[in-house]
Amino acid sequence: MIAGAVQRGLDAAPGWLIRAAGGVDGLGEKVFRSLPLAEEATVANTLLPALRAARAHRPA
Repeated sequence: MIAGAVQRGLDAAPGWLIRAAGGVDGLGEKVFRSLPLAEEATVANTLLPALRAARAHRPA
């Protein structure tokens, strides 16, 4: 869910807005903090894998 939301943001937002949000990491952090996730969801087990997935789908 987080990787998909980050990817949609990367696909839709202009570059300046993505940079202002802190890039992929900043955007992912904002999505992670805004969702009502399970108590077990942590940066290590949820956010970091989502960021890796979002980076993997980004064109070089």
